[in-house]
Amino acid sequence: MAKQWTEDEAQSWLTADVAGEMLDFPRRIAASIVATSGEVSKVADIASGPGTFLKIFLDKFPSSTGIWQDASQTMEDAAREGLAAYASRITWVQGDMHHISAMELPVGLDVVLCSRATHHLTPGELKTFYGEVSQLVRPGGWVVNLDHAYMGHYWDETFRSARKSLFARSSKASSTSGHHHDKPAPAISDHVSALLEAEFNEVQTAWQAYYTFLIMARKPS
Repeated sequence: MAKQWTEDEAQSWLTADVAGEMLDFPRRIAASIVATSGEVSKVADIASGPGTFLKIFLDKFPSSTGIWQDASQTMEDAAREGLAAYASRITWVQGDMHHISAMELPVGLDVVLCSRATHHLTPGELKTFYGEVSQLVRPGGWVVNLDHAYMGHYWDETFRSARKSLFARSSKASSTSGHHHDKPAPAISDHVSALLEAEFNEVQTAWQAYYTFLIMARKPS
């Protein structure tokens, strides 16, 4: 099982996150793509952290309600502050993303989001994750995941080196964030196969920069 964060690690991550502005663009891409299929009423953001992805969807679909989910009280405190203007539209749920079925989340969701969390899972855990998410999403609904992938040794090292040269704070932040990885992230192909096994279709990588990618899929209507 993937390692759980401590609250100190969560706080360090919030302080040291250097890619937030870059990832605003793929988040908005995701919302624009979902909008082509019509209105959205219910959105859940798994491992939501400070709620950045959820905020974009609540803005894009002003009549929608959202479910914020994470295991960290530090992240919930940050999200409640950042999403204060949306408080009446958000339900707050703490729980472990390894056990989504135990959280008693509502079914029939239009969209389930996840951002920069599933790279901590093994390929087997990833299949379980998407399988449990599938039980929450209505027919015709979406799963949207913005995450990091293992690209193979050469490209993984090359992309990480190039990314550090683009984000001036990246090298310093990575040494202080406490956000460590003890194994390679799943590959994009692992996500595709896990989504297909979970009975999502129309799986597509909608955006990629370096080793970070946006993958989207729909359940059959």
